[in-house]
Amino acid sequence: MTKLVRAYNGVIMGLAIIAGVMVAAVFLMIVFDVLVRALGFQPPFWTSALTEYALLYMTMLAAPWLVREKGHISVESMTLMLSVRFQNMVHILAYSVSIILCLVLAFYSVKQGFAVWSRGEIDIRSISIPGWLMYASLPVGFSLSAIEFGRFLFGRDSMYSEREAGGL
Repeated sequence: MTKLVRAYNGVIMGLAIIAGVMVAAVFLMIVFDVLVRALGFQPPFWTSALTEYALLYMTMLAAPWLVREKGHISVESMTLMLSVRFQNMVHILAYSVSIILCLVLAFYSVKQGFAVWSRGEIDIRSISIPGWLMYASLPVGFSLSAIEFGRFLFGRDSMYSEREAGGL
């Protein structure tokens, strides 16, 4: 079991690193594009399209790590006024809804990705890619995010602040 947990943790960290590298690559592509344009030359035609694709991929690849690291936004001001018992109930509800939404989105992204793949659609912008690649990162990111929310639901850790966590 420990090997499986280590492998899973490695996947989460690896996807986050890939997303970070993609952020750096997008930054460099934009700087290069602007520099070439400022010098009066024609910038590469593919910069805009690759940036758009990368935005989707880096968001979905980093999402599970972001959930794990509690790097998302949560509004705790209302729940801080609740008793510990009601805080725990709100937390359980939030985790459960998050898991359900992630799994529903993962399911529909797989379904749509297969539909696009079976029709052989091509996404045509300044470059052409198989249409299913637009959906490929969605089930990965949403499924792993659901697992991370499940770790909060069934584990000892909370995605909320320590003073609010209330012993979940």
